[in-house]
Amino acid sequence: MTLFLPAVTVLLLTTTRYCSSLLHSKSIINRAILPSCRINTILKMSSTPSQRQSSNQERTTTSTPKRIFCYGDSLTAGTSPPLDQLFPYGSHLEQELNQCMLLPSSSSSSTDSAVMVRWRGLPGWTASAMVDYMDDSAKGLQSSLDGIRNPSLSLVIILAGTNDIGSLTSSMVSNNGNVDVSLAAVDPILRLHKSCLDCEGDGGKKDIHTLSVGIPGSAWQEMNPNAAKLCTDMNEALQKFASGQDRVSYVDFPFSYERGDSKWSGDGLHLSPEGYETLGRELAPCVKQILDRT
Repeated sequence: MTLFLPAVTVLLLTTTRYCSSLLHSKSIINRAILPSCRINTILKMSSTPSQRQSSNQERTTTSTPKRIFCYGDSLTAGTSPPLDQLFPYGSHLEQELNQCMLLPSSSSSSTDSAVMVRWRGLPGWTASAMVDYMDDSAKGLQSSLDGIRNPSLSLVIILAGTNDIGSLTSSMVSNNGNVDVSLAAVDPILRLHKSCLDCEGDGGKKDIHTLSVGIPGSAWQEMNPNAAKLCTDMNEALQKFASGQDRVSYVDFPFSYERGDSKWSGDGLHLSPEGYETLGRELAPCVKQILDRT
């Protein structure tokens, strides 16, 4: 992987012509607002006053967990047809980060969370629709940014664009592939990042970092050269944008699409439960590097 550090209709692509290239449109959204952070104090219980005094001296207070918010489409929600259950990568990312960022306390057998990860996945949504509903209180990115405080977010991870490719490459086919749509396709994703960069956190500071995860391959791209090229062009544009921003990073999608690979769902578009777990764990080292700088 390459890491570069430094209202009222929902626009869903549900037409038959596009269905082979769209993410699953079942709209299930995970809670986005993080619960209030708790500062835990670990006490060692003892039976004598001298032991209690010694125990109080060994009391350990943890620092406030850093907060991460994952935003995107079905690949963030964790859709995995034909299964109805969701398998969001965010839960695996949180687990992996806490394992590598926390050391067991010498005075306690338990550990506390160094990182809290929450997510909002919008199955079937294009990045363009996400921008159109940026301020929507139920689904919008901006409402999530504004609602998470004390502490505010350290990092927003954005994984979007697969549905845009499905829609726009259908247009390219109808126009004999002569339409250059790469800029139009990537601009909404850049606007999502810029919204995060412009958001004022605690104390009025603009200090949220973002991570752009590259758009993955798919069976649709394997069948459609225009779709594959557009994906490549969009990822290059995201990479270029990140290289020019102090608080934006880019990382390639951790693994490629291969027909029959157990990390992919049978539809060739979504991930399997194993794939979502792999995605979360593979992103963890990149995310840790970013958090170490915040």
